[in-house]
Amino acid sequence: MERRKFLETGSSGLAGLLMHLSTGASDNTGVPHSVNYQNTSYMTSRMKTFDVPHKGIRNGLSQLSLLSGKTNYNDISEVERLNALGKEVFLLLNTHAQDENDVSLKYLEEKMKGASHHDMEEHVRLHVMQSRLEKMLNGIYVNAGKKSDASDAGSEFYSSLADFHSEYLHHMSEEERITQQLLWDNFTDEELAQHRVEIIKNLPVSTLFLWFKYIVPAQSHQERVSLFKGFKQNAPAELFQEAMKIVRSALDESEFKELIEAL
Repeated sequence: MERRKFLETGSSGLAGLLMHLSTGASDNTGVPHSVNYQNTSYMTSRMKTFDVPHKGIRNGLSQLSLLSGKTNYNDISEVERLNALGKEVFLLLNTHAQDENDVSLKYLEEKMKGASHHDMEEHVRLHVMQSRLEKMLNGIYVNAGKKSDASDAGSEFYSSLADFHSEYLHHMSEEERITQQLLWDNFTDEELAQHRVEIIKNLPVSTLFLWFKYIVPAQSHQERVSLFKGFKQNAPAELFQEAMKIVRSALDESEFKELIEAL
């Protein structure tokens, strides 16, 4: 009950977890979606909708890509490890896309008709690619130890994941440079913060902790301190201690010690 009350209240420290200039051509909505990265500046003191979750996703996808390349697909224990990591990363991707569709992009579309179409379509396209990967990985996992050689299936998964990884990185860059600017143009920081709180209301604690696992190692020390000072101030003590267990497992000893001392 205490956990649910905390999540429904929201806090500035947690708000960044699940949210969310272009020059060049535009699609038929009139909204620009190709960008000259060299001529684009997105340094700003304003709240960045995508910064925190995208760091976690980049971390998760990188781990999954690395592990898929070095896994011995004929070793059941190694396949089990890859499957467990894949399930976590794919869950974060599904959660993030749904959050964007149901909150950030929904409100952007209400303000600026057509502005959400490109990202929505990209989410569908990427979900199709992801679903194929999940099916491939599940097949490898289910058949682990049953076939004489699973190397070919493993190689196919690795190559397909590399394609997906590349596509997803490009998608996130577009959101950070283009969609973010559209959000800034149409909403105040206070309104964007309310979007974040709306997302957190429906977030299971287990999923929140899973985000911690991948976001925190990808952050700078100062970003971690900023996040968890707010968390410590607003969360029930029990919930904070549970979160710290997750964080401790995700950081090396010196990083965790530095964080605790700063809190």
